[in-house]
Amino acid sequence: TWKKEKTIMDYKDVRTKIFMKIVVIGDSGVGKTSLLQQYMNGKMNSQTKPTIGADFSKKTITVDGQDVTLQIWDTAGQERFQSLGYAFYRGADCCALVYDITNAASFENLNKWRLGFIENASPADVASFPFC
Repeated sequence: TWKKEKTIMDYKDVRTKIFMKIVVIGDSGVGKTSLLQQYMNGKMNSQTKPTIGADFSKKTITVDGQDVTLQIWDTAGQERFQSLGYAFYRGADCCALVYDITNAASFENLNKWRLGFIENASPADVASFPFC
């Protein structure tokens, strides 16, 4: 679902600004921050430090002629910081589950992350909530 932020009036058309909150979760060290940096800046950084709590970035993209502002939250994967990240789950429109293809345990932990997200974000319709 799209959240409509506000209407922008031009001389010739009226467009609605759309806002989406996306939360990125998964085990520590799987590459959540690197993935986000690659998407936002087109660059990979091999010196990425672990995220403490959460951090977010914004990017505006165009989908079918509509501007969509993405607010993407990068959350901590370390267990000691997980409770800090839970607060940022609320209001999310989508959740990206990230794992390391060279680490089977990180894949096996995705259901734990999904359930933790559902418990703390309390989406209105769990069955249709978009996880990717």
